[in-house]
Amino acid sequence: MCLDSMGAEAARPYVERANPEHPSLLDVAHIVDERFGVVNIPNSVWIDESGTIVRPVEGAWPDAPEVPEPVEGAPPATAPGRMGEMMAAAGKIVTDRAEYVAALHDWAEKGAESRFALSPEEVVARSGRRGVEEATAAAEFELAQHLFRADDLPAARPHFREAHRLQPDNWTYKRQAWSIEPSALEGPLARFWQGPLPGKEADWAYAGDWVVDATAGDPANYYPRFKP
Repeated sequence: MCLDSMGAEAARPYVERANPEHPSLLDVAHIVDERFGVVNIPNSVWIDESGTIVRPVEGAWPDAPEVPEPVEGAPPATAPGRMGEMMAAAGKIVTDRAEYVAALHDWAEKGAESRFALSPEEVVARSGRRGVEEATAAAEFELAQHLFRADDLPAARPHFREAHRLQPDNWTYKRQAWSIEPSALEGPLARFWQGPLPGKEADWAYAGDWVVDATAGDPANYYPRFKP
């Protein structure tokens, strides 16, 4: 599943590269964000055969190959300037890939008997709060997306900014807004830039960007640690 306001063509290269054996859902309205509490990617929600959530949204990763394949078009770790800063920050992000995959396999094998399948009470307790600020942020983000899809990005920006202010830990809100900004860059790296162009920092529409926000705290906190 892909969360992207830019539409099918923006997601197509990644879907084709993954070559999945199942349908790929493109959620341009970010409804999954709102309904399940997704604030970053990749995330997952475990839902059993009866339609019951047995684990709420959390960081999720597939098995990693022993030697990772280079991503086509990705900058090298030694790239100069902003791209180098982005790759350095990304390299410090901590994931619990092995622990998550092991838990997923355990649930697939044991179902409700898996120790990783939570009770309804535990699911609710781990789902996090949805207070007035979070609800208002969702409304601001939805309005911003409506204006963007109506080809009025200048009118959308204040609502994106308000969504970021109200829910600063929501990376989905931030990255979506940063990714759709017009850029002088071309090619596969353009949408990964997510920040001001050199020498044009004053033209940037947002208080933060990926490099600033990702490096402002401990990179280990970018994804919450996996909790059995």
